[in-house]
Amino acid sequence: MNRIIKVYLKNIFTQKAFYVCLGISCLLGIIIPFVTTFFIKSKEIHTAGSEMLSVFTGGVDVVMIIFITLFVCADFTDGAAKNYIARGYTRRQILTSKFIVSLIAVGAFYLIEAFLAFVLYAKNGIGFEAGNLLYILGSLAASVSVVGLYVVIANTVEKLGTAMMINIILPTVIGMIFPLLSKLVDFDMGNYWITGLPGLMSKVPTIGEFLMVIGLAFAYLVVVFEISNYIIKKKEVK
Repeated sequence: MNRIIKVYLKNIFTQKAFYVCLGISCLLGIIIPFVTTFFIKSKEIHTAGSEMLSVFTGGVDVVMIIFITLFVCADFTDGAAKNYIARGYTRRQILTSKFIVSLIAVGAFYLIEAFLAFVLYAKNGIGFEAGNLLYILGSLAASVSVVGLYVVIANTVEKLGTAMMINIILPTVIGMIFPLLSKLVDFDMGNYWITGLPGLMSKVPTIGEFLMVIGLAFAYLVVVFEISNYIIKKKEVK
């Protein structure tokens, strides 16, 4: 499986899609606020620490979702997936490899954006509390499970257009449904959905809040992978 992971890594870092999506994500999340503050002379002070915190806890944004879907569906589009299977790789190995490489790609997004945020806002000071570290780690754990969800959907659907539509619309639709259900049962359900897990933590979370997010993120990841592997097994039988 190491060989296919290396192939996927080479693919993502040599494709224009990675750099285009990275550029758009940096532009929307980091550069535009900087330019706006510079020209409007806003009184709001963006410190390096606060901007880096927003990068790591902002979750998997739409640009990352588009990139993940493009990457996962690519070998179904060009027929490479059939070649991998013919060489003896199982669908489960292919799915796991795509998940690992997607995590590396998303991690690269986060690190590059955080570095850029530091460069642009360091002159305003760090402005970072040590207690924020747990919040970052919990948010990153939640992001891992979210990446798994989008990888699983794209890999299971296989068709780029359909997978893209589902991955982009799914968070929006569920984000609308949970608040409505919360009003009916008088219980905030939104933070228990996979994309809302960081909402279970305060900005300086307790150990209990942190462990709850870690546990739920891991549980979601296991569930979505097992569902996908069940569907994959059915495909292999056919």
